[in-house]
Amino acid sequence: MGLLRTEGFAKLLERIAEEADTLDSAYAAALHTATLGGRLQTEVGLGALSRTESLVLAEAREHRARRHLTLMPGTVGERMALTGTGRLRILTDGEPAPVGALEIGRIDWGGRRPADLDRRLDLLRREEEAELATVHDWLRARPGTVADTLVGDLRTTLDHVGPMRVYIGPHCYTNLGREHGNLIGKSVSADSDKCRLNGISGVAVEHWTSHDAAFVVCMSALIASGTPSRTEEFSGTQLTAERLETFIRAKIASYDGEVDPSVGELPLVDRLFVLAAQAKELRPRKLERGPQIYRTVQAMTINKQERFLDRPVTAADLPAAFAARVAELLPLADLSRPDGLVDAWSESMPALHSPASGGFTTGLEEVIHDLVQAGTEATGSHVGMSRGPRDITALARLVALRSTEPGHWKTSDYYCCVVPGQDFTRRFDQAPQELPQVIRAIAARMRWNGWHFMPHASGVSDDPSFEGRDWFYAPTMPDMTEWTSHHHQGHVANGVRHAIRVPLGLTLAGAHRPGLHDFRLMRTDGEVYGIPELRAAIAIGQVLQSLYQAHARRSERARSGPVVSDFGNTWYQQRYAPAAAAL
Repeated sequence: MGLLRTEGFAKLLERIAEEADTLDSAYAAALHTATLGGRLQTEVGLGALSRTESLVLAEAREHRARRHLTLMPGTVGERMALTGTGRLRILTDGEPAPVGALEIGRIDWGGRRPADLDRRLDLLRREEEAELATVHDWLRARPGTVADTLVGDLRTTLDHVGPMRVYIGPHCYTNLGREHGNLIGKSVSADSDKCRLNGISGVAVEHWTSHDAAFVVCMSALIASGTPSRTEEFSGTQLTAERLETFIRAKIASYDGEVDPSVGELPLVDRLFVLAAQAKELRPRKLERGPQIYRTVQAMTINKQERFLDRPVTAADLPAAFAARVAELLPLADLSRPDGLVDAWSESMPALHSPASGGFTTGLEEVIHDLVQAGTEATGSHVGMSRGPRDITALARLVALRSTEPGHWKTSDYYCCVVPGQDFTRRFDQAPQELPQVIRAIAARMRWNGWHFMPHASGVSDDPSFEGRDWFYAPTMPDMTEWTSHHHQGHVANGVRHAIRVPLGLTLAGAHRPGLHDFRLMRTDGEVYGIPELRAAIAIGQVLQSLYQAHARRSERARSGPVVSDFGNTWYQQRYAPAAAAL
């Protein structure tokens, strides 16, 4: 396969450096580099800069400094470089460039370098050092068990959340990738010497570096302000106590809360944890009031921001063509009543549990495919998909028993219905044999996601049998991702540039089980998804969720039901192989 493959992250960085080399303005070159050629929002790209770097860049912009086109041996003055993690660095006299960094150029002040710049830079360095010392001193003053607990909790969280990458001054802390990873995660094992947490675990806090202390304290306060996924909300940027306090205060405001003025009298770190506790308490209350929460994902740096839609998603957000297809399947259903949709699907379930034609084993599988196909075309997507467990009857029984067995199912115990749009299919006219390969690869990855989330989704992830087992917290928030085609191996191979994910939970064995299903959309090129498409995807997801809930309810009550057998490798090969497509 290779028709959709992107150049990957390292090659993209080389291209960004080459493009920056054509720019005369130092600020323009820096901005192009920091935003990775406009693929990253400015506030995130520039959020990776330290205080001193931000000051130099602001002055370069103010004084219209030029970018010197070449770097000669012994060059002095401020220089710009692009690191292997995609971060713009502004280096001072004598400061070595990070290993593997790409030189962008020297800042040429043209005789207009501010006379007091060095003094102001020195002042900022002292402020940064003082803040780091304050955080370090706070932790040093606590019993050793406090540091042990914070490190242990961080190890657990980072092992079960998505990749993140933050900066503290010039230092990078990340669980993304083998080359730069230095925290426990997919690329760094729990016992690896590369993990910074292993390097400080059991070591007296006074022997830690101030940067390590700041990471442990600030990341712990960040997570304490919400859910484990908070780790990703500073990804690609500086994680400092000052920025963190501003962030948490903004979260409290977004949850319709107010900070008690007396909090401002507390010492810095105490203040962070008090504010974090308030945000954590307010968040579920806001969600109970009904606003639709979602996340925006800037995949170049894995930066994910929690946001709220301005009004609830309703049936009015369904694309007309999709609503028309549902009306054909459920002529008497009221699309404006989600509970009514579950009842409507339940009435149709005997027929949907029966054999079907047209290449589908049951009517249920046919309807899942129909809905995903209609949603894909109606949103202008290239591929749509929806995953879930094949045997919902067995899952319901085992979850009721609090069995750990589902968490040890194989990836083949899950399915993913992948439907290519017409435009996507036409791309393979010159290489038709690649189409089923791509679809099978996408489906395999999504089946793995089902396996990945099941320990948490089934509510038994704390069982000792999952120690050492790779699992993530099940997703609960819809998200909208842009430029996701350069990090993830599968996304690089299949050109997944822009995407929407809508997690779908079910009521099973008397409780909500998050992330058992989902609905996803992707584009390999073209415009990023916007709020209208996100609202449409959430509304489509609600229809799919009502179908899945009706199927689960009937199967659980009857203690029997069909096992989804379609949407496997053989099924996709038969449906999309060149010979089949020609029929």
